[in-house]
Amino acid sequence: MNPIRLLSFTGLALFLFVFQSQPLSAQGAFLEAGGAAPYYSLNYTHRIFAAEKWSGYIRAGTGIWGGRLATPIGGTLLLGGGSHHPEITLAFTPYSEGLRFWDRDASDLFLDMALGLGYRYQPVSGSAFVAAGLFPFLRLDPTTETLSEEKAELRVRGGVSVGWFFGG
Repeated sequence: MNPIRLLSFTGLALFLFVFQSQPLSAQGAFLEAGGAAPYYSLNYTHRIFAAEKWSGYIRAGTGIWGGRLATPIGGTLLLGGGSHHPEITLAFTPYSEGLRFWDRDASDLFLDMALGLGYRYQPVSGSAFVAAGLFPFLRLDPTTETLSEEKAELRVRGGVSVGWFFGG
């Protein structure tokens, strides 16, 4: 099986399992410019754990720009208490130029593996948040049979996001 498809199916299964087991009050949506995906992405996020000084979220989203499609899947760890948080994000983003993940010959398919380092302002008593950071990422150009490191490129992009938690 194609490694990109396997990664996508595994990520989707984990995403659905975790979201089904958590209360509705810990979910939200955010719009991210740059960051885990090229250009922009609209994302759904869900808190999977919370402690006094750190909390974890998983995320999944999509962004379409021209003939390009990106689907970031990953997690975020917030550190610190109060309203100000250092933020660490790990995301895997299948990225297609040509909008055809299923047809390797008709589109160019990449996999971006991003490690985002940033800052989030999220008031303790509010539902809105804003974040900004740098996202170094490794872009892999997989073949139809395997992920190849031969054409891997290390790049960096900035990211800014704004979002809202809904529910209780």
